[in-house]
Amino acid sequence: MFVQSKLFTNFILLCVFLNAIVIGLQTYPSINSAYESLFEKFDLIFLGIFTLEVILKVIVHRRKYFKDGWNLFDFIVVAASIAFMQSQFVSVLRILRVLRILKTISSIHSLRRIITSLFMAIPTIGSISLLMIIVFYIYGVVGATFFAELSPVYFGDLSASLITLFQIATFDDWANIYRPIAENSPLSLVYFVTFIFLAVFVMLNLVVGEIVNNAANIPADVEEDIAGIEKDVHDIKEDTSEIQQLRDEVRELKYLLLEERNERNERKYKSVN
Repeated sequence: MFVQSKLFTNFILLCVFLNAIVIGLQTYPSINSAYESLFEKFDLIFLGIFTLEVILKVIVHRRKYFKDGWNLFDFIVVAASIAFMQSQFVSVLRILRVLRILKTISSIHSLRRIITSLFMAIPTIGSISLLMIIVFYIYGVVGATFFAELSPVYFGDLSASLITLFQIATFDDWANIYRPIAENSPLSLVYFVTFIFLAVFVMLNLVVGEIVNNAANIPADVEEDIAGIEKDVHDIKEDTSEIQQLRDEVRELKYLLLEERNERNERKYKSVN
């Protein structure tokens, strides 16, 4: 099938990359002002190609096309781009143009696997996020209680303490926050080290581990589907061979019956003469 062929997929992927390059060039005012009309023509061409892709896939897959979330996303982006083409909402049209780049995900199966594993991990990530909020809140209250006088800029109140903890979790200049406090409070080492260990190493590894675990389970499911398909193909081949064998046997029976009829006719002819 042409729509599902590798050649067609690679062509659409190439158009997505070229469309992304054009969108990137439009962000430079000097280049955009010099080639604005050309960029608009390219945009119409890419939109026409993506529209044709959607139409062909709808014709081939029919209702099954809209059961796939990625196909539905592509359809909405293309349809919205056509709807806002002549509108005054330029910012919305630009956002839709950028969203076309996400068609790369729907075209590359490995990217779809990663995004699928990420969505599968959302319930667990939500629980981890709740646990992280609790950890941040506890350490924020402790920091505002013990370090407010030593560093009022960073730990003057709960909100300042939470912002400082977020900065420490991203390792953004956290050493300069820690050193002035450590000069007056040696026990602050325990505070900072335990927070970094819990908020960064433990929580981040939990999130990454959950995503990797889901990503590892997806190929196993795919391999099971492939194995099932191969088994069905093997069974079909066996059934086909049996049908062919039955046809050969029927052909032989017809040949034997024909010979027997000819012999009977010959004997009858001889008896009459």
